[in-house]
Amino acid sequence: MNLMMALSAPAHPYLARDCERAVREAAGITPREGGMREALQQQVAKGLLMSVLTVGRQTMVEPEEWPDELPAAVLGAVRSSKRIKADPTMANLRD
Repeated sequence: MNLMMALSAPAHPYLARDCERAVREAAGITPREGGMREALQQQVAKGLLMSVLTVGRQTMVEPEEWPDELPAAVLGAVRSSKRIKADPTMANLRD
């Protein structure tokens, strides 16, 4: 996966920025407003969304073919993941 991300980076230099913006719009809240838990969840969702889009491009699925709800679905999966919620970093955060 790291190799695919590195090799596709020159072709899509703004992927990270675009994914971060899409996740933030789907969340409806900035990390600063939501606190550390929200910031971490959005970072994980951004990375996951980047991975999904990169793999999609490798399998010839163009960005226009993805559903508009993809960032919200990825963020929802991150927020509801039992393993992410059980991670010691998340468990130590206070709202």
